[in-house]
Amino acid sequence: MHRNKLSAALAAIVSTMVFAGPAQAQFFKDPALEAAYLGQRFTELEAAGTARVAARADDAQAVLALAIVALRGGNGADDAPRRKNSIGHAETCLQRQPAAAACHYSLGIVLSAQALSEGMLKAAGSAGRIKEALTQAVALDTQWYPARSALTEFYLVAPAMLGGSTGKARDLARGAASAEQARALEARLLIDDEKYDAALQALALVRPGGDNALADDAAGWTYSAGIALVNAGQAARARTAFERLVRERPDDASGLWGLARVQAESGAHAEALKLFGGIPALSGGERFPVDYRSGISLQALGQKDAARAAFGRFIKAGKGSEKALDDARARLASLSA
Repeated sequence: MHRNKLSAALAAIVSTMVFAGPAQAQFFKDPALEAAYLGQRFTELEAAGTARVAARADDAQAVLALAIVALRGGNGADDAPRRKNSIGHAETCLQRQPAAAACHYSLGIVLSAQALSEGMLKAAGSAGRIKEALTQAVALDTQWYPARSALTEFYLVAPAMLGGSTGKARDLARGAASAEQARALEARLLIDDEKYDAALQALALVRPGGDNALADDAAGWTYSAGIALVNAGQAARARTAFERLVRERPDDASGLWGLARVQAESGAHAEALKLFGGIPALSGGERFPVDYRSGISLQALGQKDAARAAFGRFIKAGKGSEKALDDARARLASLSA
């Protein structure tokens, strides 16, 4: 149980960088690195970071650049060399410049990804170091929202014996640099307390302005609370939140996926299929099991051949959860009987 919770914590920390769009307007203090990041020119960002740390090992902005590049590919084995390289540069930076918040943050987020890739024993062993790195990042730059958000996530989801603390997460939320940041972080606490309706109401009031990191968190937590309601059999209560995500972030697949799920749960399978069909073309669409959910709707509509084809594609890809894959196999077997 402890390890499952820690895994969720580390995955949540990593996802703030892996799946989110560009962070706040000044994620980097260096204009050239900021421009490359906002333009998602990660090859350029990696080249610049590599050249700069070679010239000066405690260049905190360059270390941050390499950390972000190390996370963009997720947690696969192919990314291990980049992660280990990034961790090494962060450690060197902190030996020479221990007050560099960006280096503490870089160490914390990349250690999270590396620990996840190496299994739960490694994750449990790294928990204290990750927490310390993120804690130092917040203490050294209290105005920097990404570090505060990552540490809040750690405190909320990690088990108490490995450093989790709802009280400390609440203190972080209340100490945020702006009322909007505090509102969003407090909504995250409501999600942790399974008060999904209240969380959605709070998140609907968040006005990020030019803070894209805050906007990403608000959108991600809106999705999380909405899907929790869908999975609890209360899909109708999440409809408004997903409709707002579609309006505000039309290029992001999350809102459309949520709305499609709401339609399917309400029995509007034809409408759900139309929405599912648009998801692969949107940002992040590859993360969602479109074929699986489309197959369920097709089956409900009596379109057996199309349902069999959808389930077959989903099973062949093998990228869904074990529960979904098992259900797809059972459905395919019943359709083929």
